[in-house]
Amino acid sequence: MPGAAITYEVGLDGANAAIVDSGRVQLGLIHSGLGQMAVQGEYPYEKKLDNVRGISLVYSNSALHFVVNAKTGLTSLEQIKQQKYPLRVSVIYRGSMMEIASKAVLEAYGITYRDIESWGGKVYFRALQPSLELMKDDRLDAISLVVQFPETNLNEASLRQSFRLLPLSEQVIERINQQLGTYKSEIPAGTYRFTPQAVATFSDSAILIGYAGMSDDLVYQITGALFRNIAYLHTVHRALSKLQPPDMPQVGHLPLHPGAARFYREASLLP
Repeated sequence: MPGAAITYEVGLDGANAAIVDSGRVQLGLIHSGLGQMAVQGEYPYEKKLDNVRGISLVYSNSALHFVVNAKTGLTSLEQIKQQKYPLRVSVIYRGSMMEIASKAVLEAYGITYRDIESWGGKVYFRALQPSLELMKDDRLDAISLVVQFPETNLNEASLRQSFRLLPLSEQVIERINQQLGTYKSEIPAGTYRFTPQAVATFSDSAILIGYAGMSDDLVYQITGALFRNIAYLHTVHRALSKLQPPDMPQVGHLPLHPGAARFYREASLLP
């Protein structure tokens, strides 16, 4: 797209759907769970976002990681409530899929932000790298985030301190999947230095979205360009390495843009 401009910042996906809905930008990237909230007009959105359309799945298997400093002695999320542990936890940016998923997990275990503060803990809304710095300085006990694995920064940080990745119960995973439109997954044993065993969790997908007012022809061309260049995309970033043509129309609860739908039908990816 000649003249196109791109901006990028980790953890700010919550705002992307609202910006695309307004027409200020034509394309954005969001987690599919946020797409569901946009369609339904749920937090972090103040209303239904009627001008957001799905174009293509971009990558999947962004897993919830609930990482704790091993020095806390915590081996399960249940212990936090049982012990009324004064947890200092970062849930990344407020209103991001990372924060929404983290808050939902805590609440599924009967823990609210207010509870954490009443026990002497604190909830931080910090990016991953500053959060890891706080952990290094013993000013943070846990980080909860949704990210593809292995996450490079976590691996590097585990060289200088001991982490533990807490598993989610089957009941909590099922509840979150119903609530956020995510799906059951696991982080395999050996993914990190601190995962000697597989860890049960849930995952989300990233979706390319577009403004409903974009012309069908333009979106058709964009979709076709992605389709024809999948082999190249596999070489661009590890996150894109498993994308296959049949995956592309899987945009969760979002309605497909008519231009994308036309391409997928012609490519026999939709009936």
